[in-house]
Amino acid sequence: MIQKSMQVVLTMAVLSGVLASAAQRMPLMMTVGCVAQEGDQWWLVSATEPVEITEEVPPEPEVATVLGDGRFRLIGTLDEFGVNNHAGHKVRVKGILIEDNDETRLNLTSIRHMQPDCK
Repeated sequence: MIQKSMQVVLTMAVLSGVLASAAQRMPLMMTVGCVAQEGDQWWLVSATEPVEITEEVPPEPEVATVLGDGRFRLIGTLDEFGVNNHAGHKVRVKGILIEDNDETRLNLTSIRHMQPDCK
């Protein structure tokens, strides 16, 4: 009976490890860039390297943040965030970063206007 109990515990431990490694971690990220429309898609261009948000209320980036060379397709409920109102503007965005071989997408959870131009 003890041996069977140990087998059950061992099996559960192995399965929980498999499930934990199979679950993909999707941290909330923040970056600064410029909103651009290409066809019917919205992009964050000239974006800084995304940083993971680890604090409940992370510090806001400075307006003078130097832009980068990142490029992320914005996805999610873009109309609700009024992304089209930020076209050509420098913004701070937060969202879930989704990377694959074709493109990097940012599932938008927040957008904040920083400047009316992309400097």
